Amino acid sequence: MRKLDMSPTAPASANTAKEVCFRGCIVCDILSYAIAHAEKGQIWITHHTHPNIIAVAVLKELAAVIVAGGRKPDPETIRRAEEEEIPLYVTSYQAYDLAKWIASHDKEADDMITAAGVSENE
Repeated sequence: MRKLDMSPTAPASANTAKEVCFRGCIVCDILSYAIAHAEKGQIWITHHTHPNIIAVAVLKELAAVIVAGGRKPDPETIRRAEEEEIPLYVTSYQAYDLAKWIASHDKEADDMITAAGVSENE
């Protein structure tokens, strides 16, 4: 697990710390896709604000949920995040930019990209 300073994001709930330990991230807005493909310990980047994102985060044991694009979670979403102790963040960054930022702090992601044959110059 790696620690990441979440300074480009703002805590949306009282239980949200400045740092989060994680294992990669998933970026999607389809709840069933997140259920099928998210892995324990990942950060989930989404534009959804509905309370069901917290249910998915609990089910998949995610490290945190980040609501991207300047969207604000519903009050019920914040309440559930606090109740379930799921770190919930908001950011004005778009999902793509946030994923790049997380990847730039993720040595394992660099190793995966290199192994896939994608050079930094492409």
